[in-house]
Amino acid sequence: MQGRSRVFLVTLVVLGLAAVAVELVRAAPALVHAPAPWGVTTAVVVLLLFSPVTVGRRDRATHMTFGETAAVLAYAVLPPAAAALSAGAAALVLVASLRTSAVNRLFNAAATLTAAAAGALTAAALQGRGVPQPAAAAAAAVVFGTVSHLQVVTVLSLGRGQLIAGFAGGLRQLAVVEAAGVVLGLVLAPLLLRDPAGAWRLLPLLLVLAVLSRRHTQLSTERDLLDALAEATAELHSTLHPDRVLDALHARATGLLPRSEVALQPGPPQPHQVGDVVTDGALWLVARTGVAQVGVPTEHRVLQGLSAAARRALDNARLHHQVEEQALTDALTGVPNRAALMRHLERELARSRRRGSRLGLVFLDLDGFKRVNDVHGHEAGDALLAELAGRLRAAVRAEDLVARLAGDEFCVVLDGMADRVQATGVAEELRTRLERGMGERGVGVSLGLALGPEDGDDPAALLRAADAAMYADKVARTRAGAGER
Repeated sequence: MQGRSRVFLVTLVVLGLAAVAVELVRAAPALVHAPAPWGVTTAVVVLLLFSPVTVGRRDRATHMTFGETAAVLAYAVLPPAAAALSAGAAALVLVASLRTSAVNRLFNAAATLTAAAAGALTAAALQGRGVPQPAAAAAAAVVFGTVSHLQVVTVLSLGRGQLIAGFAGGLRQLAVVEAAGVVLGLVLAPLLLRDPAGAWRLLPLLLVLAVLSRRHTQLSTERDLLDALAEATAELHSTLHPDRVLDALHARATGLLPRSEVALQPGPPQPHQVGDVVTDGALWLVARTGVAQVGVPTEHRVLQGLSAAARRALDNARLHHQVEEQALTDALTGVPNRAALMRHLERELARSRRRGSRLGLVFLDLDGFKRVNDVHGHEAGDALLAELAGRLRAAVRAEDLVARLAGDEFCVVLDGMADRVQATGVAEELRTRLERGMGERGVGVSLGLALGPEDGDDPAALLRAADAAMYADKVARTRAGAGER
């Protein structure tokens, strides 16, 4: 919790304790002379608070705990101070049952006590002005609910340094929930006002309502969470790129926990965070442990489900990458194969068109390679091809591509050539270096050069042009050799 949030919490605790002290003093006579109405009303309020109702599904769901209804009943039946104690005591029981941190329990308890005190002040002021008790109780319940929610908004905004997202939408939802709760409270209030001490007869019915509604809310939450995790899993597995998997993971986690400051970080959760590992301890999906809200699944369960799905998606992405690499790599030499070459040419030709640059394609073929196979065997020929691939990779720049087409045919893609003169110079230098290393074995190199996009605007055309140039060079070298003999 940050400094400003901590100051706000301490202030709330002090106000809450002061409110309790004042209310105990002011409510003491009523509690001494008529404890039964207070006890029964408090039990009714507790059961109503433990009766959450979920209306709608997923991001459109509205969660109600009959908090305003319980507040109306308390302020309608009891004196304001006693009603505040009743509402505060019932809310403390609910807070104690929440699965959250001690700091969050403390915040919820202090916020409830101060909100109940604000409701009591409102009820006392209105009753002093002659406002009928039901109307004063309704106004007090609205103040109680509004102050409670504003305190949550305040502590979240202080923690982020700005107003939380969705504040306007939250206000609209709060207005609907409070209006429905207040109306229901006004409908039920006459039952308690008629016989406050005998209202215990309602307790069994309210207990059944609390059990059933709580179970229904839990099942609805579980269903929504499972649906959301299923959708997230499908999205994570729909991409086979690790970076996109992580982007989708962060987006889904943020959507499910919009107020919990979700992050991907290179280390385990801090004391104010919960999280789960994503990649071998190096990357964690974490979230800040937010203020508990009824009906919202805990952060850790969401993070565990998403992290497990992400780990499987990343494994699939890595496996796909390995298979793709194998499919695009020549098994003998370890350099890219023909399919990889064509894909690379398509990408680089498009880039050359955007930049206005030239792309050189050198087509190489070994002269005398068949004689190596015939005299020394195919193993020697394979070793020679692997050696040639290594020499080519050592001779070109990191941004250039060396690929094997088939047999003793290789290609080198020269990126960013200024003109044909530069590309020709690079190609001849390649030939010189290769023949210097392998010439003693009677192996020469014929090569052809094509320049894109002049000689070919697509991979196939450029490759044909380079092949034709290589064939012309081989014919010329053969004639020159015959002439020397």
